Amino acid sequence: MKFTKTIHKNNVFNTMKISKNVQLTNNPIMKTKNSLFVCVLIFLFATQMQAQIAIGGGLGYNEKISGPGVTLKGVFNITDNIAITPSASYFFGNQVYGYKRSLFAGDVNAHYYFNIIESKLKVYPVVGVNFSSYKTGNSYYDAFFDYETEQVTDSAIGGNIGAGATYQFTDKLKVYLEPKFVASNYSQVVINAGVLLNL
Repeated sequence: MKFTKTIHKNNVFNTMKISKNVQLTNNPIMKTKNSLFVCVLIFLFATQMQAQIAIGGGLGYNEKISGPGVTLKGVFNITDNIAITPSASYFFGNQVYGYKRSLFAGDVNAHYYFNIIESKLKVYPVVGVNFSSYKTGNSYYDAFFDYETEQVTDSAIGGNIGAGATYQFTDKLKVYLEPKFVASNYSQVVINAGVLLNL
């Protein structure tokens, strides 16, 4: 009988402890404070990031497929001199061996800015990675020495190296020019120029 009573008391005591913990966890005042704290952190982070972001795009030329293209670009400034710039481009070239050429590229580059004319003109090296998905035509002789053509669809990962320059017209608006070489199994020379809007 004593053993049974002891178990009963322990169960009651544990139930009281659990009830207290549940009440503390579901405390509406604590929930409100935590939510307010998280909202303030998100607001401060978003405000800080917003002051360091520029978005835009422009036109480009890809010598590999001998065609023009369009580019969307973002600039995320880590410091006044260092920025990370993701971009996406699509180039549409002429036909080769009867097949239309095209290329989609995704890039992530790092820039280090050097001020040339106060804060108006800046130049920077371009270093980063590139992913290219392309379509082109190819010709070959088959086993019977017949001349054949085919469409080739493939992709390649490579590295970017180049240079660029920006010119700040207003606090919000600047233009850029950026030639680069893509070293990969599908090496390319690409030139981009466009407009960036500071957020």
